[in-house]
Amino acid sequence: MAALARHLSAARQRSLLDTLAIGWPIVMAIGAVAGRLAGVGPACLLMAAAALILSGIAWRRVRRFDQAWLVQVLDARVPAFEDSSALLLRDSDGLQGLAALQQQRLLDRLAGAAALDLRPAWSWRWIASAVGASLVVSVTAAVWPRQNQTGPGGESAPSWPLPDKTRLVGVRLRVTPPAYTGQRPFDQTGLDVRAPAGSTIEWILSLRPEPASVNLSFPGQAPMNLAPTDRKWAGSRRFTASALYRLEASGLPRQRLHQLEMIADLPPTVRMLTPDRTLNLASADQAHWDLSFEARDDYGVANSAMLRLTVTRGEGEMITTTERSLPLTGHGTMRLKRFSTRLDLARERLEPGNDLIAQLVVWDNRSPSPQVVEGPAVILRQPPPGGLSDGLDGMARQILPVYFRSQRQIIIDAEALIAQRARTAPDVFLERSNALGSDQAQLRLRYGQFMGEEAEGGGPGLAIPTNDTPTLDLPTNDGPPPAAATQPEPHHGHSADDGHDHGSDTTTFGQMGDVVAQFGHAHDTGDASTLFDPGTRSTLAQALDAMWASERALRQGRPKEALPHALKALSLLKTAQQATRIYLARTPSKIPPIDLSRRLSGKRNGIRPDRFATTTRAPDDTPAMKAWQALGQTGKSGALPLDELARWVVNHQGRLADPLALSAQIDTVRNEPNCLECRQKLRALLWTALERPPVGVLRRSPADAGGQRYLDALR
Repeated sequence: MAALARHLSAARQRSLLDTLAIGWPIVMAIGAVAGRLAGVGPACLLMAAAALILSGIAWRRVRRFDQAWLVQVLDARVPAFEDSSALLLRDSDGLQGLAALQQQRLLDRLAGAAALDLRPAWSWRWIASAVGASLVVSVTAAVWPRQNQTGPGGESAPSWPLPDKTRLVGVRLRVTPPAYTGQRPFDQTGLDVRAPAGSTIEWILSLRPEPASVNLSFPGQAPMNLAPTDRKWAGSRRFTASALYRLEASGLPRQRLHQLEMIADLPPTVRMLTPDRTLNLASADQAHWDLSFEARDDYGVANSAMLRLTVTRGEGEMITTTERSLPLTGHGTMRLKRFSTRLDLARERLEPGNDLIAQLVVWDNRSPSPQVVEGPAVILRQPPPGGLSDGLDGMARQILPVYFRSQRQIIIDAEALIAQRARTAPDVFLERSNALGSDQAQLRLRYGQFMGEEAEGGGPGLAIPTNDTPTLDLPTNDGPPPAAATQPEPHHGHSADDGHDHGSDTTTFGQMGDVVAQFGHAHDTGDASTLFDPGTRSTLAQALDAMWASERALRQGRPKEALPHALKALSLLKTAQQATRIYLARTPSKIPPIDLSRRLSGKRNGIRPDRFATTTRAPDDTPAMKAWQALGQTGKSGALPLDELARWVVNHQGRLADPLALSAQIDTVRNEPNCLECRQKLRALLWTALERPPVGVLRRSPADAGGQRYLDALR
């Protein structure tokens, strides 16, 4: 029905307008606040979002006015429809009987309902409240002063953009690092720059209204004028050192200082990979020497390097050197390269008693002047035929080989005893096996002295061979057995050189160590505690355990069970033989000489001061300390010693972590004395710049009246 459709359309239109009348002032107020706080762009985005939300609310309210709502309203407002308004919305062809008759009656009465106004009422209270609140918020946002706002580069923005005040509206900086760094150019919108040293900085600034001139002022340097291009101001400069600068323009309020922090190019570092020690001893049959180094740099290491080789010949003051350089090519990434080579010792003419010193020289890719670094030096020493001399790094002492033959002799005697078991009486066999166990016990006690163990009886002391002691070679399993093993004899027929211990028959030389071993009682000797590294001591401990097992089986008359333990002990001792050449430092402790002229004189001058010196802060930090204390006075913005503090920063910038930031903050506090946040930041920077005072001795507080009377009574 056309009349019913008009009623439904009018109700929906009224609901939409009512919703917009309430919500649109709120959207405008949100836009005003956002425009004041964040600018036009963010305000437009926020208003669009609010309008989208308002549209959703309006659509939900309009959807309520449908045919069901219309039937309900007609039944309530028009009694003549007799609660049968739904029949007006149905097709007459589908109705029959009483329903068709009732629909016809309602159509006759429809003319009376056409004059009804079914639109919902206006929400005047909500509309008035929304409009009033929107006006209040918009006016407040318009007149509210802008405080603590900064421009694109961090400079203070004016409280109100008056037409006659120049302001910075756009900042674009393009930083182009040096080509050798491999970094790409990048853009930023801030005026503070952090870039590699040697970078080119290009400024592109927009100011409104257009000033007559724009320049960048560098304290202590010539200013840089910016040229106008397409309603913008541009200029560029290459920087190799950090600096501070300020933007200056006609009509522009005084700006804060900004930092240009240049990251210095560090020199490359060289690490030795092969060999793993600085001093290396060449073996008798060594023909080559492998070297490997690793070079690392923050931007890149050159592909080529130079290996400096030095050969020293001679002794004492007759030493001569021969140098040559060997070019090397690195492999790896740009920042990490490895340089390896193999030296031919015959080519280098390395002879006994000579040293071959190798040192890698590398450089980075810095242009135009690369940084050259000399790596650690590694030495290959060819020992002289007679061993190392006292003029080298330490004294070489031969230890332990004299005892290796005794363990071998025990093994040979045990094998011979096992072979003769069938032809030997049981009591004689047990007696000879027990004698071998006794020899094994004496040998075990000898080696136990190296581990700090005490003797189990009155056995002989440990005899450490000296330079006059003949060195005995270690027998091996594949060598021919000694003559004593082919014709075994009873144990009471041993000779002086059969390798066994014979008590007092063992000859020791008249050294201090022998006297201590013979007449003293030492739980651990200095040599025993310092001659071995932990690995060698562990090997000797395992050898002692094997000797103990061998001794136990021999004393029980079971040489066949003792033989595996004796062989294991010999193998462990041969392993320990590799560490028997030990180098002892020859540098004595430096004790100051004693002044005998002052003895028994009673003079105590120079021994100790009469009073403890008071600890005072160095006067160099006095300006910084005064400024730090003055800045700590909360809520006060009095005069500060900023000029003196600025001079202190210039004089001590070598030890300050960030002198540029400190100088910039001093300038900010000078230009904005009422900025409490700026003062707090300067105080925090000063705290990190102050030197920590040394620990001083606190003076005792003076005695009161009662304490003074007590001290007087003591006197």
